[in-house]
Amino acid sequence: MNVDAELDAWRREWQTDNAVPADLRRKVERQSRWMKIALAADILVTVSIGGGALWFALRSPRPPYILLAAATWLFIGAAWTFSLSVNRGNWAPASIDTAAFVELSIRRCRARLAAVWFGAALFLSETAFCLGWIYRQMPEPRKPLWQWLRFGSTAIDVVWPAAVLFGVFLFLYRRHKLAELAYLRNLHGEIGGGPAADAN
Repeated sequence: MNVDAELDAWRREWQTDNAVPADLRRKVERQSRWMKIALAADILVTVSIGGGALWFALRSPRPPYILLAAATWLFIGAAWTFSLSVNRGNWAPASIDTAAFVELSIRRCRARLAAVWFGAALFLSETAFCLGWIYRQMPEPRKPLWQWLRFGSTAIDVVWPAAVLFGVFLFLYRRHKLAELAYLRNLHGEIGGGPAADAN
């Protein structure tokens, strides 16, 4: 992966000036905006998907729909717990200097790497539950499960390509973030940040 030209520019500025480089400040502010957008999206998903599942279960209080609502809220709760814990302390730099901005960038990069693994686990869990739920709701006689999983319905036709695309995205995103983290840690050392960035 090619190193971002912004990071090279930051290093040159750090070596000549103690002020926070403008590009670094803009990058951190851009990340902060995206974090706020992601938080708003989480709230929207909670209200729409979680609220919709609950409303459907209350409207049709049968065991399958109650189970679906309970599982939906379990997944939402897990996502909120992870999101709040991984973003704690990552909303703003501890001070207005280059080292603090770099340390924040490193923490955010590590949080995104953790999110890759969590996202993969959550995706697999939700997919397994939803496919199992859909299969159990199919009218009898049903195809054997192994036949149904081999592109035996519209749900399966959508799930497998989506899973492949999501897996490729996670792989590429993780590789990008690992390269970014390595470069940020190197720059942190160059500006005298020491090993503190590793203690995270």
